[in-house]
Amino acid sequence: MTERHEILREKVPVEEKIFSIYERHTDIIVKGKRGVGFGHKVQLSGGKNNLILSCEIVEGNPKDSELDEDEGTIEGVKKGYGKAPESSVADGGYASRGNIEYGKGEVRVNIVFNKTVGRIQNVCTSKRKGNLLKRWRAGMEAVISNLKRGFDIGRCSWKGWKHYRQRVFWSVISYNIRVMTDAVIAATL
Repeated sequence: MTERHEILREKVPVEEKIFSIYERHTDIIVKGKRGVGFGHKVQLSGGKNNLILSCEIVEGNPKDSELDEDEGTIEGVKKGYGKAPESSVADGGYASRGNIEYGKGEVRVNIVFNKTVGRIQNVCTSKRKGNLLKRWRAGMEAVISNLKRGFDIGRCSWKGWKHYRQRVFWSVISYNIRVMTDAVIAATL
């Protein structure tokens, strides 16, 4: 790769670049103005009770606005639970006309993005419901933080793509067991 780029002055496609000599599956993640990171994008879907309902590990660095469509987290929820959620709320990066149209096609009543861009408008039954969903989305940041730090998916020492995926999924399962255990204990008190 270095020879092609530096000596032959060839533009090497991202798919052919190596970002880690130890873990060949590592992707470069561009986070807008926040800089560049290395690893993989992990998409999570959660429910009212803070259980993680779906987890998708994305290869490459696709735009967030393209992720919810096709085989995104909503599809994971549909496969696992047999129906699409009535409401969905996502980070502002997911705001796109394609995602709104996809949501309407899934007969979702409320489609809310944390921040909207341009002419994209949230689809919601009421302003109150939209604000409730945005507050719930802010609470999901705690779930993400807990998974990153408490279950250590921010740094994975398991080698290889297959093992990386297993590590993330085992962490999600462990997190869900803890949430369910807390609920059982709270119900018995």
